[in-house]
Amino acid sequence: MSAISQFNATMFVSEQLNRMMINCAQELAQRAVKTCGEHYNFDSEEAIRLLGLMNIKVDRKMPEKKLKVVKEKAVKMAFPLPYNGGCAADCCSALRQNQGLYTQCTMAPKKNQIFCKQCQMNADKNGGVPEYGTIQMRNAVGIFEYVDPKGRKPVAYTKLMKKYKVDQAAVIEEAVKFGMNIDAGHFLAPVDASKGRPKKEKVVKEKGSKGRPKKAKKVLLLEGEGDDDDLFASLVADANTTTSSAEPATKKRGKSDEEKAAEEAKKAAEKAEKEAKRLAEKAEKEAKLAAEKAEKEAKLLAEKVARELKKAKEEEEKLAKKAALELAKAEKEAKLAAEKAAKEAKKKPAVAVKEPEPVEDEEPDVVKKIEFEGKKYLKSKKTGVIYDYTEYVKNGEQVVVGKWNDSSNKIDFNKTSDEEEEEEYSM
Repeated sequence: MSAISQFNATMFVSEQLNRMMINCAQELAQRAVKTCGEHYNFDSEEAIRLLGLMNIKVDRKMPEKKLKVVKEKAVKMAFPLPYNGGCAADCCSALRQNQGLYTQCTMAPKKNQIFCKQCQMNADKNGGVPEYGTIQMRNAVGIFEYVDPKGRKPVAYTKLMKKYKVDQAAVIEEAVKFGMNIDAGHFLAPVDASKGRPKKEKVVKEKGSKGRPKKAKKVLLLEGEGDDDDLFASLVADANTTTSSAEPATKKRGKSDEEKAAEEAKKAAEKAEKEAKRLAEKAEKEAKLAAEKAEKEAKLLAEKVARELKKAKEEEEKLAKKAALELAKAEKEAKLAAEKAAKEAKKKPAVAVKEPEPVEDEEPDVVKKIEFEGKKYLKSKKTGVIYDYTEYVKNGEQVVVGKWNDSSNKIDFNKTSDEEEEEEYSM
């Protein structure tokens, strides 16, 4: 579990790339603040200092490299080990003969069942119970007291020790590899009280009898007499040893608690590593998206500000141009009006035309077109002098015909001869 606590999702980048990222981020942020300062009229330099944009740092992180998972090869037993109690939950519940030791089958059971495929077939042939019984049946009695459904007993483990030529120390060493504790009773050879040389019977001579004494009948005790069960068990064991020669000497055992814990720790480490990698990739992606979004927003803001500035400048130029045109037009009109008035005054000396007094530095006279009694005239906005519209349009001359009367809202025409008045009205 130490590998999980030491996991570090730091991404390392080159110093050159780090400097490029810092310069890019710093320049982009400063440009955005300066643009906003110009638009919203605040001190951008002070804002940059307050925001700390003069010294930007970039954290360089990357996920830790994925550890290579090396599959461990299954370790096989050098020789069979005896039953020592207990039951492997992840193994088949049937017993295997295993050279007469009657140990639990190491195969995985079928889904939602307690036997593996082979043991299930064996159980179906024997009325639902495997030929050698189940691990639950063996756990129900003592280690050395089990008898299978056909009355057979396990073989003494000392016989297998002789067969494989191993001693107690070798057996214990092999058991430690697989996390097993060997019961001390397996190292005791079974006691056979019936074995040994038979005792001789004494010959009793009968008193008073004559002749050669008769030989007394000797009572012989067969070796192994009275131990039929053990003899039968040993024969069965030898037969089973012969028939089971096709089976491998070692069986796949159930996983020990240490192996299970190691596998769980390994799975937890892989899961944590995968999760850390996913979170690092997610954080990197989010940071990238945030940077892109900030850059896009800054770019849009800069473009918007530029458009508004350009629009304001164009509007200002347009207004200035319009004002200049209006001023030039007014000056031209005033000049034409003055020239026309002077010319008209030369033509008609009898008519007294009161010229407006010149005013130094005064704005030029501006006239507007009006219509009175169906005829068009030009009216001075400043003095109210009325000019002949037709004469101004055709000849460009400013012919004064009268003055506007604000009280009567009419034109007071200049007094001339009747013929001139008739010609003037007929025009």
